[in-house]
Amino acid sequence: MQRILITEHIRTRADFFNALGRTRGCEDCGPRNLDDLADFLREQHTTVIVASHMELAEEDLQGVATVLKDQGVKLVR
Repeated sequence: MQRILITEHIRTRADFFNALGRTRGCEDCGPRNLDDLADFLREQHTTVIVASHMELAEEDLQGVATVLKDQGVKLVR
């Protein structure tokens, strides 16, 4: 079980993906699309993502939320 804490301002799906990559200690190893997001979550054994300053547009959030739900990951905003 792993929890991920993101404290930076998230305005786009790319911001979210890049922030996840930075939790691994690098700038360019985060997911690049929703399929990559699912793989990332499985590989990291992620169960909860806390994003304290997330302002994604509804259409971007829907895709992310669907992947999170499918992977059993809770998003706390």
